Amino acid sequence: MERRSSIKVEDVMSRNVVYVHEEDFATKARALLREYGFRSLPVVDDEKKLVGIVTRSDVLAITSTRSNIPVKGIMSSPTIFATPDEDVLEVAEKLIEANVGRAPVVKSKENMELVGIITMHDIIRVLLEKNIKPKKKYIEEIMTRDVVTCDASDRVNKVLDMMRDSGYSGLPVLKNGKLVGVITRKDIIKAGYARLEREDEKGAKKKAPKVEALMSTPPITVSPSDEIRKAMEIIVERNIGRLPVVENGRLVGIVSRDDIVKAFF
Repeated sequence: MERRSSIKVEDVMSRNVVYVHEEDFATKARALLREYGFRSLPVVDDEKKLVGIVTRSDVLAITSTRSNIPVKGIMSSPTIFATPDEDVLEVAEKLIEANVGRAPVVKSKENMELVGIITMHDIIRVLLEKNIKPKKKYIEEIMTRDVVTCDASDRVNKVLDMMRDSGYSGLPVLKNGKLVGVITRKDIIKAGYARLEREDEKGAKKKAPKVEALMSTPPITVSPSDEIRKAMEIIVERNIGRLPVVENGRLVGIVSRDDIVKAFF
């Protein structure tokens, strides 16, 4: 089914794109992801043609600060990209189907020169600005009820495995059954724990830190009875990908950017 909003990608996309070259060291990509908080970076060749994508998951596999692995050794092919003349909801559907949060924008399908980036954050922001109404109204209509959580005492390497297995880039954190925070890949990379088991001066491996040392707290939450627009406003203002849904002090669900955009289909 075709999704149309009358808003073009070129009206929403960011033109000042942070990217890496395929011959750059993977550690440079890791540093940029940490600095800017992105989930992925476009990879270009010498002519600024899009040749790949490198993600947080890719850089978390790097085990040495002195790694000489080039970006092209860890990147994946750019299967998802947009063109300036596409409709934003059509692009949003592609992003949801691919389970990614952003797409490089190229001049055309025939010319892969990188000209911009469009994200789910951009799409939600413009839907708010244009006051386009979703087809559903309340968070309880769109939230995911089967929530993957972790415990504040869990080690970060365990949580990264949970993120990889679930496909989620962030998890609610519980302590004694109560929601106390949220941990994301962004938190882990920003804190410098892309390398999880580091050796001390004697060669002994140090344990990865506990989640409670890196999580964001207190968690920002919404309730099932809140309108979808409230979640949109929080996500845009705070640049948050997923919001825990709490009712009577109990975690009952999660609402994500994807959940919100689906409400417009």
